[in-house]
Amino acid sequence: MTDPIRLSPTGPAGFLQAAGMALPTATLIEGSPVGADHVYFTRPEARLKVGIWRSSAYTEFYENYPCDEFMVILEGHVIVENERSSERFDPGDAFLIPRGFRGYWRQPVAMTKYYAIVE
Repeated sequence: MTDPIRLSPTGPAGFLQAAGMALPTATLIEGSPVGADHVYFTRPEARLKVGIWRSSAYTEFYENYPCDEFMVILEGHVIVENERSSERFDPGDAFLIPRGFRGYWRQPVAMTKYYAIVE
């Protein structure tokens, strides 16, 4: 039997206060992202992962976003842009970046988000 899983906006105990680690990026344009990722749930056979993520400010470029990722911003903001659009997402905003997206992730401030990824 599987029970519902509560995602806390502060992550597991100590998540927001813990020292961050260098985070992987696509093509790094600016900054040096440091943060943390906590996976609340994974279902490998469905290639699904759900969690909370935090990072310092940075900008990166994606030639080909590797997954479908649904996000909800908890703190901070991000601007996602390509040659056709530029969207700013603030706390409480929910959005999806589809696999294959080509463009910029511009995160000028520290940010925390929930995510659900299908690889």
